[in-house]
Amino acid sequence: MSDSQRCVLTIAASINDYECYLVDVRGFAANSRKLHLRVVRKLLEACFTRGNVRWSDLQFKQVAAFLTTEFNRLRNQWTQKVWLVAVRAFIRYFEGEGRIPRGWGDALPRRIYWKQASLPRYLSTQQVTALRDACARQTHRHLRDTAMLLVFTRLGLRTEEVAGLLVKDVDWEGGSVLVRSTKTRRERTLPLPEDVGQGLVAHLRVRPQSSSEIFGPRRPPYTSERIYQHVRNAMASLFRRAGLPHARLHSLRHTAATGMINRGASFKEVADVLGHKSMATTLIYAKLDMVALSRVMLPWPGVAR
Repeated sequence: MSDSQRCVLTIAASINDYECYLVDVRGFAANSRKLHLRVVRKLLEACFTRGNVRWSDLQFKQVAAFLTTEFNRLRNQWTQKVWLVAVRAFIRYFEGEGRIPRGWGDALPRRIYWKQASLPRYLSTQQVTALRDACARQTHRHLRDTAMLLVFTRLGLRTEEVAGLLVKDVDWEGGSVLVRSTKTRRERTLPLPEDVGQGLVAHLRVRPQSSSEIFGPRRPPYTSERIYQHVRNAMASLFRRAGLPHARLHSLRHTAATGMINRGASFKEVADVLGHKSMATTLIYAKLDMVALSRVMLPWPGVAR
């Protein structure tokens, strides 16, 4: 038995070691890191009920049993895949550290996942109208929500990109906005539609001069995590006011992409606007291009009778 296997650490210390690896070696963004660490914490708490991690005591059947229990609880196929990926990444890291035997990561149960099998969840025209109507007043809150909604639905930004928008990122004379993504670690410059610009101006004129972020909270602290949660909470409140409490925030990004496709934009143009690293990510919207699909659609047998 190696020294690393004999070592006893607390769950918190083990998670801290793994977080350093995710940051320094894998370069995970904050949101991805948070998800992986949540899964890992539940795994360790299930396998080491006393709170101390002794790797020599860990058995493969415990890890498999944990995944089986979680898969029974989490019925969504996409969620199951995310949890399996997180557990496998964690196991392989500690295999490399020599704390557990090699081969466990490859032996973990696999889930059948049909890539691009489902349609992207976008909002209907009526649902978007309901969101706009729910922030139609001229209060600071409603003007902020209107500007935020326009940025989501017209520019197709991710939540963390909306939260990271700075006042200086908007080129009012040139009609463009600089978007930074912590997920892809790349920047892109997008045209600023007139209605989005008007919404931002109306919001900036009445917002408290609190932070350099366009959608920062009214009071400190102005940390990136707090601003991100502020944007999420503001949109969740808007969804509830519009009678859409079960709609996902990411559906706004799908709505923007769907609108571009239906207006005749190419997949390359959509990929550039959304900031996709790979065109494969954008191709899920091919199933929403009804005009192109109609050209290759075969007649239903018997339809001419």
